[in-house]
Amino acid sequence: MGDRRFQLRGGNARAFGVRSSGEMVLSGPAGTGKTLTNLLHLLWYGETYPTARMLILRKTRASLTESALVTWEQNVLGDGHPIIGTPINRGNRHSYRFPNGSVLVTGGMDRPDKILSTEWDLIYVPEATDLELLDWETLGGRLRAGAGPYDLIFGDCNPTTPTHWIFKRAQDGALQLIPTTHRDNPRYWDKQAQDWTEAGKRYVVERLERLTGPRRKRFLEGVWAAAEGMVYDGYDAEVHLHPKGWEPPKEWRRVWGADWGFVQPTAIPFFAIDGDNRMHLYREIYKTRTRVEEIAKECAKLVESGEEPYPEVILADHDPECIATFQAHGKVKRGEQMASLPIRAADKRDRDKGIQLVQGLFDKAGDGKPRIMFRPDARRHAADPHLKSEGKPLSLLEELTGYTWKVPKPDQAKDEPIEFNDHAMDAMRYVAVHTQNRRQYWA
Repeated sequence: MGDRRFQLRGGNARAFGVRSSGEMVLSGPAGTGKTLTNLLHLLWYGETYPTARMLILRKTRASLTESALVTWEQNVLGDGHPIIGTPINRGNRHSYRFPNGSVLVTGGMDRPDKILSTEWDLIYVPEATDLELLDWETLGGRLRAGAGPYDLIFGDCNPTTPTHWIFKRAQDGALQLIPTTHRDNPRYWDKQAQDWTEAGKRYVVERLERLTGPRRKRFLEGVWAAAEGMVYDGYDAEVHLHPKGWEPPKEWRRVWGADWGFVQPTAIPFFAIDGDNRMHLYREIYKTRTRVEEIAKECAKLVESGEEPYPEVILADHDPECIATFQAHGKVKRGEQMASLPIRAADKRDRDKGIQLVQGLFDKAGDGKPRIMFRPDARRHAADPHLKSEGKPLSLLEELTGYTWKVPKPDQAKDEPIEFNDHAMDAMRYVAVHTQNRRQYWA
């Protein structure tokens, strides 16, 4: 690496030391040294293993020019480094060639033909959260351990919501997620003095320490926190979650919601309503590519087997055909006769009031308890493979933490939620409108 010397600490040192095939993402707030660390890995690999083929790319090629390539040329290589060679405008540079025959190619997923038509030893993705899961998996399929003893697709990112495919992939064990903090950056933290440097005081103490809410968790603490602008921002996992495996008493009322889908998921949350009229999510169906008649039969089987009490009502999205199909196939024996599960169209007169109603349920009541609670493992069936492969929510709770408001326009009269990945959110609202003093609320 020439005459330059770098201090790599904490998560950065761990990430630089990864020497095995697979997937790795270095996660942390801005300014912790993630990009520099990963660029040093590229330089070390290229110098160590002759004829290595390495790729650095972002979602678009243009976004790479004024971000990671600036750090690469100015902070890692330095002026006059032989890899830079003849000065070329970074926007027009397609590769950096090493004296030993290794090459680092630049690219973007907006121009995939060139980068996907060859194979690579290392693939580095700055700001990896910009990519879709399909992008990441497609790139991973172009790796081969040819020049060196391992191949690796790796990246870096600022933490975002825990529903993002990177975080979920790490939880599944398919990706190594390595956290880093501002104390890993010698510019901001004096390890010998065990104190912030002057630059650290200005940036970390005086600026980042003032952040609150999700922004503080992400940009100071490096936590994968709920989405900024979350519609139900009163949600707190420490307050609103039952223990895993929690079951409501059999005598509590049961009210289900239903939002239909096929390519998109069908979401059916099962709520138990206690004596104080609180809502408790304890079971849910959340799956794609499943016909309504199959869903209806599954629900009927749960009731007939005694696993589920007969519901007071099922509040469904307004699709007459789906409701009729559910009635035809969702039949259970009651006494001496077969009867359809009690499904009907939900009250959808005012979505905004419904959202406000649900928002209020997250507040603590006079007894210190919220009016809505969730079992964290309410989805009893396997995660939907189609949703999982697309990096989309797999349950009501995963929808909840990513359900956000649209960025308001200047002439916008009221807040609007993003109508995306909101299937269980709609079904939950149907149940709330039915159970929470509906007549008084709509007056």
